[in-house]
Amino acid sequence: MSSPVLSVSVDTRLGDALEAMVRTGRRHLVVVDTAGRCAGVLADRAVAAAWAHDHAALTRLTVAQALDPDPAVVNSHAKVVDAARLMRARGVDAVAVLNPDGLPMGIVTGSDLIALLAG
Repeated sequence: MSSPVLSVSVDTRLGDALEAMVRTGRRHLVVVDTAGRCAGVLADRAVAAAWAHDHAALTRLTVAQALDPDPAVVNSHAKVVDAARLMRARGVDAVAVLNPDGLPMGIVTGSDLIALLAG
């Protein structure tokens, strides 16, 4: 799990989220609502897909508009295998790890799983 979490708010423009990804070298951002609770995980491929569909998307759309309505998340007591199974079942390469209040604690990515296996 990568922690601390790099997050953006639901009202962040896609272009600003992309800039944060490029600046930090990350492919995923945890998206939070106004109370700081996880609303989902924004992947670089979701940004690319939105831009491919509409070249004005980076300035016109917010990250909330690019999120899956059913976010891929696990609780803080989940096992690594639970995160991996969820990623496979949902076809995503990252899941947010949440505390009992729904606040993001970290993120597990496919790269994290590979690093764990390569040990």
